[in-house]
Amino acid sequence: MSQPVERSRTEADVLALLGIPDTPENRAPEASAETAEQDGSVGRRIAEARRRVHLTGAELGARVDLGRDQISKIETGKRRLGAREAPEIARALGVSVEWLLGQDESPRMALAHRLALGVAGDEVPREDLPATQRRALEILEIDRVLSSVVDVPRARLSAMGAQVLRSCRTDPGGRPRNKLEAQRQGRRLAEKVREELDLGSAEIRDLTALIESHFGVDVVLSRLGRTADGLCAHTTEQALIVASTDFPDGHVRFTLAHELGHHLVSDPREVITEGGEQMFSDDIAERRVNAFAAHLLLPEAGVRAALSGLGAPAGELADGSVGAQRVLGNLMVRFGVSLQALLFQLADLHVLTFDEAVALKKSLRVRQITARHSTGTGMPLLGAPLADSVCEVVRPPQRLLEAALTAARSGRIGTRLIAALLERDDDEALFDEVMGAVEEEAEALSGVADGP
Repeated sequence: MSQPVERSRTEADVLALLGIPDTPENRAPEASAETAEQDGSVGRRIAEARRRVHLTGAELGARVDLGRDQISKIETGKRRLGAREAPEIARALGVSVEWLLGQDESPRMALAHRLALGVAGDEVPREDLPATQRRALEILEIDRVLSSVVDVPRARLSAMGAQVLRSCRTDPGGRPRNKLEAQRQGRRLAEKVREELDLGSAEIRDLTALIESHFGVDVVLSRLGRTADGLCAHTTEQALIVASTDFPDGHVRFTLAHELGHHLVSDPREVITEGGEQMFSDDIAERRVNAFAAHLLLPEAGVRAALSGLGAPAGELADGSVGAQRVLGNLMVRFGVSLQALLFQLADLHVLTFDEAVALKKSLRVRQITARHSTGTGMPLLGAPLADSVCEVVRPPQRLLEAALTAARSGRIGTRLIAALLERDDDEALFDEVMGAVEEEAEALSGVADGP
């Protein structure tokens, strides 16, 4: 007897065999070339976002009640993303629906969406976010509003900064396997930055300007309390570093260098919000960026040259004497670092033992304000307690401030955005400061026109 001929299965038959409901969303539509390209584009975005948050297709499917095969078909453009599925997948991946569907290509808005999410990756009221995230969101919103009125220049890499990024992202060789390797990688990255930017072994006077001018990163300093030290928010197209200035100067500079390290090593987390507990944890990734920050701010050659110039004999710093305090205070001011950062870098360089550094940290109490690092003055008096000045600076990204000032002086905007950037009242004093330069220029031009 001849075998019956098996008829070809329809799409509905295949779905039934797989136990998948026969719904329009689950059928692969006979799309036009245009819609097929759109489906492919959406799928590629989903795959990109999924890899960025380190989810497998099966894990993403479990979060949105879809099978691994369905996720695979969506990502390869063989199955259209259902209207009801888009919000669920966007939420699971921490992106906006607009970004997922290609309706908003703005890197600014994509980063803002990530900043608006809580620790668990879910949307939370803004007031429940850390202060650093709230300030970062405010800056991105000011950028968006200002860009709708005037041409705001984008944050750009310098040629040297681009070379640093290429070097840093190929040199580390992945996540360090142990603490010692993390220390080595961090130091090597700092030395690479100093070499490429031709910094030698000198102190870095204006760290914020260096970060913005070479690495295309917006830097925000703001009084945000002591719950969170800093934040690094970055994608491949936009980056932002925020530091709370309710800490001492040296602490703030170390936070900036630490967050820059996260950016340079391409930390896979798009938003890294850190308090001291996270920054100085025993985590290997944190050890790497802490070593980077320490060697960027306190290069070995510069520290040893300074010690030699100050006539500090080896072994005499550990006693905590008046002379030792004078040397340590000089180094703190010269390199713009905190006492804690200095002591533990001296231990790393074997100028002190680790136990000596710990003992000095406990015995040398930081209890009064001295001159700021930015002034370059105010070496501690002989016998005076070593101290770090509280920073308290408010500084928005300079490209935004300059664009806002230009727009206000040309009458394109009022002073409200400038007040928000500077975290000041929008009052007559601010108006006079902003517009004073225009009035002075007008008076000077008038004098030239009148002649003698």
